[in-house]
Amino acid sequence: MSTTLTCFKYRSPAAALRCLAEGSLYFAKPSELNDTLEAKYEHATPEDFTRAMMQTYSEIRQQRGGQALAFDQQSMAEMVEAHARECQRLQDFTDQIGIFSAAQRPDHQALWGYYADNASGVCFELEWSQEVMQLHRIRHIDVSYSEQARIHNRAQDWHHVFLEFAREHPNASLDDLRQLSLEEEVRREWGRRTATRAVSIKHTDWSHEKEIRLLAPKSGALPVLGEVLKRVHYLRTDGEHWANTMQLLVTRYPSVELVHWQFSHGELSATPTPMEIRLIPV
Repeated sequence: MSTTLTCFKYRSPAAALRCLAEGSLYFAKPSELNDTLEAKYEHATPEDFTRAMMQTYSEIRQQRGGQALAFDQQSMAEMVEAHARECQRLQDFTDQIGIFSAAQRPDHQALWGYYADNASGVCFELEWSQEVMQLHRIRHIDVSYSEQARIHNRAQDWHHVFLEFAREHPNASLDDLRQLSLEEEVRREWGRRTATRAVSIKHTDWSHEKEIRLLAPKSGALPVLGEVLKRVHYLRTDGEHWANTMQLLVTRYPSVELVHWQFSHGELSATPTPMEIRLIPV
């Protein structure tokens, strides 16, 4: 059964017009976003990494009737060397990863103010099908918020990947599992999981945004707007580029619905009103 992910992107008048004209959505580099700590983290020490890896292997071994695992010095040295190499690869990858930040709902008054130029812009309602996300290798994650120092230990992600792999091979020994886990797809899943987590933690100061995050392997404009744009939400019609925005919607996105929101003071209320626009010959 095909599933879809729905999220919302608040856009200023100029940004909305550009997206509609190009038919694209922009996945930004971490350095281009407005959080100075975006995708910033420290790597775990080799000792902490090795300890967590050993705990994972020991857990599997004990589940299968064996004793806790002890690494010899040579194995430890090899793991430390590999850890340093893979940390650098992860850093290089997350520096150029593409991040698309979105919201969970279209009626967030603060987000209308911050990202839609005091509500003079619009909010795109986007529906991402599983097929579109797979085609463009997009991963979805809800951002986590923390005040703690960001110490990233890749072994934590390996724990999840390796335990799932072990469940898929219930009769394999630990040695067999370790050999089988050298397969490229297993290693790729480890890399995807650890990179996704590394770039999806923000300080609690940002927690009011409750961000939905989509990640692409590389930053840049992705020409998918025509495939994912479902509705365009708006509050005001006096914003810059409003007429041009409406013209683009009618001519290039005729099946997209318009939804007008009105906010009242006191108890928050909002009433969406679907609208249709038709071109009238003159």
